[in-house]
Amino acid sequence: MSATIKAVVLSAGAWSQSSHLPALKADNRVDLVAISSPNAEMAAMLGRQFETRHFADWRDALALRPDIVVVSSPPVAHEEQVIAALEAGAHVLVEKPFALSAGAARRMRDTAERLGKALLVGFGWPAAPIFALSRKLIEAGEIGRIEHLTMHLAVNTRALLSGSTDGGWGGKAESNTATYTDKAISGGGSAAVTMSHELGMVEWLVGEPIVALNASTFPPASDIDLHTSVNAEFTGGGSAAISAASTHPYLARPQWHMALYGDKGQLWADSVADTLRLVRASGEVVEYGAPEASGVYDPGAPTKALIACAFGAPAPAGLTARLAAHVVAVTDAIYLSAKTNQKLQVETL
Repeated sequence: MSATIKAVVLSAGAWSQSSHLPALKADNRVDLVAISSPNAEMAAMLGRQFETRHFADWRDALALRPDIVVVSSPPVAHEEQVIAALEAGAHVLVEKPFALSAGAARRMRDTAERLGKALLVGFGWPAAPIFALSRKLIEAGEIGRIEHLTMHLAVNTRALLSGSTDGGWGGKAESNTATYTDKAISGGGSAAVTMSHELGMVEWLVGEPIVALNASTFPPASDIDLHTSVNAEFTGGGSAAISAASTHPYLARPQWHMALYGDKGQLWADSVADTLRLVRASGEVVEYGAPEASGVYDPGAPTKALIACAFGAPAPAGLTARLAAHVVAVTDAIYLSAKTNQKLQVETL
């Protein structure tokens, strides 16, 4: 491996401006050789800001034979761009939602595994200290076997999912609202956009896949749901109550509230309060606060992980395509369960 790697960002937009591109430019081992965007004005603006070539056609950027590729397009374009980047020899980071269907997710995952390339999906929350510490305590056996968990995530996406502003979290260039209001492009509303983070987090923390669920969404029968509730079961028999809500736009951190109940203890987490509490079966309470239990999100974390993979590091467990493919299967089951009002088994990928 050369001391310097070449990087491109495909379909760069508001989220790339605030996350992927700054992380790439901050690493002196990375040569950002191009960005692409179908929006010529956006491409030119980002090209100037990040001092790199820009193209309207993503294939022109890929023709530069980069070592790493960030795919920041809407989910409808992921499969074509991800597989093309992998077959061009690159390690790839793709944003979430990973895919519009479990079949597309499987094909991307299988291509990466066949070619021996890293394929990461933008689940960046496991890198936040509060969740990294939670997993460390779980792996140390502090709460024993997890029997039940509750998780709630509220994010200021209500207006965005309704076709208006993104509330400012997408950077100076606001997100394209069409990306979030057409299920054929985005994969859905709250369950796809927000709860996908939770589903990845839950399976990463518990270490078991969700195998059955029943779900409801609001508004009922809407293609773009604002709020989602799921009751889920794991392979080992444990259960979970998971919910996601879309709040009005304001510049506040995403609000995670999590509780895990095991046969040896409990964990409670509040990301906004930067608080993690461990309660052992003996009644002993251990409180953690910032910085070790900080709930601040690092938007560059997945991009940094991609760079590390290019230099030989293993893919972080919370960002793998195998995990993300199962999240897509769970999301498919959520929407079908909400539509049919039935408990469903989740497809095994």
